[in-house]
Amino acid sequence: MLFLDKKPQMSLRRSYANGYKYCSRCRIYYLTDSVRCPYCGILLRNSPRKKKSLRHAKVVEVPEDILKEAEKVKIEVKTRA
Repeated sequence: MLFLDKKPQMSLRRSYANGYKYCSRCRIYYLTDSVRCPYCGILLRNSPRKKKSLRHAKVVEVPEDILKEAEKVKIEVKTRA
């Protein structure tokens, strides 16, 4: 049986940068120094499984004539009042 001295801080936001660790079984983020989940005992994850990289992002050079044309475009937005 597991006894806790104090309730660990929990968070619903993904915030590994703030020191939170994620329990994949409980699906909760904890702010703890422990390596294991205080409730189920599974190893906590301290970094995301996939890194959001910009490797697959495409960089597009827009020609000057299209940029000049885009400056002339006027957009009117009508809202319901």
